[in-house]
Amino acid sequence: MSLSTTQKERIWVLLVVLYGVGKSIVVWQTLGKYGVNAILYFLFDIGAAIPYGISTARVVIYGLARDWARVRAWGAIAVVTHFIPDIYIFAVLHEPPPLLMDGLIFVVALFAVLAILGVLRQIQKRRASDLKGN
Repeated sequence: MSLSTTQKERIWVLLVVLYGVGKSIVVWQTLGKYGVNAILYFLFDIGAAIPYGISTARVVIYGLARDWARVRAWGAIAVVTHFIPDIYIFAVLHEPPPLLMDGLIFVVALFAVLAILGVLRQIQKRRASDLKGN
């Protein structure tokens, strides 16, 4: 059974939303005592997850088609929506220990790099399979 592009995009968005639920639980457990409201974080994260999931999927789709103008447009949306929950955390965080702050910055940077690498890897993998199919 082969999934359509729309079905793949919907699955990807669902996975991004589920990941956001997991992040919200971690934020609630670790950052609640430093002023981060877990419910607000959850709303920001889930609200951003849907456009983030759609935009990253479309970056891959348009990257495969070499439609660089659309890749840039959807990529910009992906970058902004990726950081919305993190911006909320940094805006409301009250006097965290330095080690926690360093760890938080590291995690944000790590996941940003992993997101970029994941999109690039999907484009490369798909191109390789398209070349084998021709």
